[in-house]
Amino acid sequence: MALLTGFLLVALLGIGHHFGILCVRHCMPPMKRQTHRCILTAFFGLLFLHTLEIGLWALAYSVMLDGAWFGTLGGAYTGSWEDLFYFSGMNFVTLGFTQITTDGPVRIISMMQSLGGFMVLTWSATYIYSVWQDAVKHREQE
Repeated sequence: MALLTGFLLVALLGIGHHFGILCVRHCMPPMKRQTHRCILTAFFGLLFLHTLEIGLWALAYSVMLDGAWFGTLGGAYTGSWEDLFYFSGMNFVTLGFTQITTDGPVRIISMMQSLGGFMVLTWSATYIYSVWQDAVKHREQE
């Protein structure tokens, strides 16, 4: 059950990230004479997108842990929103090594979040690199 839940959450993350990148792209100014703004819009748009994704995972953990079906968090976990956000963020950007420990099936879900986080972070890095590359090419053509 936990593996399926984790898989579905990562699938939703991928779908949301795809449309999030499309929104960032839509918000970018035209490349003409605004190459720096394009790059910075992409950067800050992705920063917002990743922060939102971390928050949504924290919300998912909150729902899952309320029922105790998926296990518990322990260690330095106090039950606060900040702890859930921190736990989610550390799983998203690293392998989840925190002062907060997992017990039960939530371990599998947090592992899946680490996988999904790695995937969308590399996707974003590739995207921002392509924006930067387009900006450099555009500047060279001027």
